[in-house]
Amino acid sequence: MAKIVELEIKNFRGISSYHQRLNREVICFLGRGDSRKTTILDAIKAVLSPLWNHSFYDTDFFKLNSENPIEIIASIASIPESLLAEHKYGLWIRTLCRDTGIVTDDITKGDITVLTVKLTVGSDLEPSWTVINGRAENEISISANDRSKFNCFMVSDSIDGHFSWSKGSPLNSLLKVHTSEAPKKKIVLDAIREAKEKIDKADYAHYSGVMEAIQKQAVGFGLNLEEVQTTIDFKDINLHEGKVSLHKEDVPFRLMGKGSKRLASMAIQTAISREGGIVLIDEIEQGLEPDRVRQVARTLKDENKGQVIITSHSREVAVELEAKDLSVVCVNRNSGEVRSSFLDVDNSGLQGLIRACPDAFFSQKVIVCEGATEVGVCRALDVFRLKQGREPMTFNGCAYVDGTGHSFTDRALNTRKAGLEVSVLCDSDTDQDLKPQKKDLLAENISIFECEDGNSFEDQCFNDLPWEAIDELINYVLKVHNKTDESLLASVKAKYPGEFPENWRQADTPEVRSALAKVSVTKQKEWFKRVGHGEKLGEVIFKYFENMNGTHLHKILSQLDKWIG
Repeated sequence: MAKIVELEIKNFRGISSYHQRLNREVICFLGRGDSRKTTILDAIKAVLSPLWNHSFYDTDFFKLNSENPIEIIASIASIPESLLAEHKYGLWIRTLCRDTGIVTDDITKGDITVLTVKLTVGSDLEPSWTVINGRAENEISISANDRSKFNCFMVSDSIDGHFSWSKGSPLNSLLKVHTSEAPKKKIVLDAIREAKEKIDKADYAHYSGVMEAIQKQAVGFGLNLEEVQTTIDFKDINLHEGKVSLHKEDVPFRLMGKGSKRLASMAIQTAISREGGIVLIDEIEQGLEPDRVRQVARTLKDENKGQVIITSHSREVAVELEAKDLSVVCVNRNSGEVRSSFLDVDNSGLQGLIRACPDAFFSQKVIVCEGATEVGVCRALDVFRLKQGREPMTFNGCAYVDGTGHSFTDRALNTRKAGLEVSVLCDSDTDQDLKPQKKDLLAENISIFECEDGNSFEDQCFNDLPWEAIDELINYVLKVHNKTDESLLASVKAKYPGEFPENWRQADTPEVRSALAKVSVTKQKEWFKRVGHGEKLGEVIFKYFENMNGTHLHKILSQLDKWIG
């Protein structure tokens, strides 16, 4: 089967430069919208296009600058034998080193034979496809017919042509794979001729009066029209093999729903890839319910025998595939440089991280929250930014995930190893048994926004919030946790050192604040250990945020806000 092992793109649409080794069977590009995932697929489609008249426009050049030519270079392994003959491209072969995974011009026994195909488009907008290597000064042209032997097709929004038997379609390629006999070109033509014979015998009495008038008039000009009849002109029956298409009962596939059409196209193309081909699927989840998305991803992974390259924004896809199949795509919007990083970190915890926090891998930067309370505060911070007329976190490619307590350091490190920017929002944990410790986070350039020494997040809030804010939180707890004034009083009094003040709801003292903080984190009775409750805590924090300047809570949340961008 043909398989792309290396890809390079220059000056194509929103990409100024991109280079990646792709030596694997299933590749799923994840990333933010407009991170150039689709452009990568379009580049592959273009360089391996079976069309001789593929059209290009000034808009296909990076920043519309046609003075810098488009170059798309794909190195392909498992080449069809017919392309490796000397009179074809056998003198231009290269090899993929099995040990290093690098494509080289050195022909080494035991390594994998590779052809490198290059598409160049200059300011004249005329595309040129060639086979290249570093040994030969001259490049050799590769024809559309030979490129078609790579069997590379793309599932996108424009797939109606995938359901006809026209030349260059996936169905036609699959036909070539499954039969050694030449296709019967006259099937449609013979059917048309048979149909025309029936049409010729039809009753055209409606036109007889007109025909008699013309025949009489023609006699005066010396023209005999006695044998003239009314029937259909053969050239107006505009049918050929390309007009024969798949139908479900009497309904053409092109009229099926979007999801069904995409699934049908995937079925056709993966049937090709099983015999040797490359399938490109843009936004695999489009038109599909979550359970069908998971099924499609699982099928592509388990039953695939070709190369499948997909893009996705779906957490279901990320969860179904393995970590080594996923590649996070990021773009520098100023320079147009695009990079993609495979998640093949040698760590069993990564797969668990993907299943627990798939949203992280559709971002460029991630806040790993120590627990649900901090997640809720981040949600409130996002709302606070919007109220200030600023961009939401998603605008800056930022997501936040639950680190679930002591595992948050592992999650932060694994997310960082996946190539993403990472910060943590956490308590100041004094547990020396915590492995890895926060010094390990700092060693990986992970930003830490933590409470003061020994403080939980709740400690920090009850220490730094104005008393009006604390009173608002007490009222919230009484309401949502179904507490009475008496039960709350008993709980706070039990945590209070010394004589308890009768007017404690008005007594803004460090001792009352400390007692409230301790009650708020009582095991199995926590006040804010759910995302919704944490969001309320955050809502109160940011309601009084301007009055908290100089406090540690204001400092870490302001720094986190700045890190988000």
